[in-house]
Amino acid sequence: MPHVLSYHTNRADAEYDLTAGWRQRPRAFRFAILRFTLGHGLEFPPEVRAQIIEDHRLFLRELRDFAVEEQAVVDRLGGQTGLVKYLFEFERPEEAPLAEGESTLSTLVHSMAREAADAFGLRRVLVDRVRSEAVAEAIDEPGQRLTDRTLPQTTKQAFLELWFDNHEWAEEWFARPVVRAVLRDPWWAVARGYRVTEECQLDRTTRADAVQPHE
Repeated sequence: MPHVLSYHTNRADAEYDLTAGWRQRPRAFRFAILRFTLGHGLEFPPEVRAQIIEDHRLFLRELRDFAVEEQAVVDRLGGQTGLVKYLFEFERPEEAPLAEGESTLSTLVHSMAREAADAFGLRRVLVDRVRSEAVAEAIDEPGQRLTDRTLPQTTKQAFLELWFDNHEWAEEWFARPVVRAVLRDPWWAVARGYRVTEECQLDRTTRADAVQPHE
């Protein structure tokens, strides 16, 4: 499928805890990140879609699928062959309007950019602003079958992806009081971070592709 530019899986290994450490068992299982050429998405043939749904029944529930718009906040990649990754998710309260979520997110992004200026070993920061969420239906368990329909509105606001040279430098930075305050802002209904193991299944993006809107 030439419209698929990249496919990465991120297995959650640990969760950012209340003391700004990483000793909490993760509540998430795995994140899958796909990039497409503009105007395309998950365009699987019916037989492939059916196989994927059957596969989901074996090991997966409560699947959520989001279309996002990606922005590079920090980009200091320079030929590294090994990095460690962290992923944060943010969800606004149900009663909070989208505009308030966007404003709070903008403040978070600006704060992260400021704190990243002297973050030793921080190579890249991406913010993925959520634009829509697909409807997922139950089969044996809730949310095992994705549909082509979207919810009228989603409370999921964004994901934040961060890459460092190593865990020690990363987790020293995450323990900074100002970084902790931004990432654990109590305004959010959900503000969770995960140390993840990323695996690349496919990547034919260019550096220009990497900052284009995608699903």
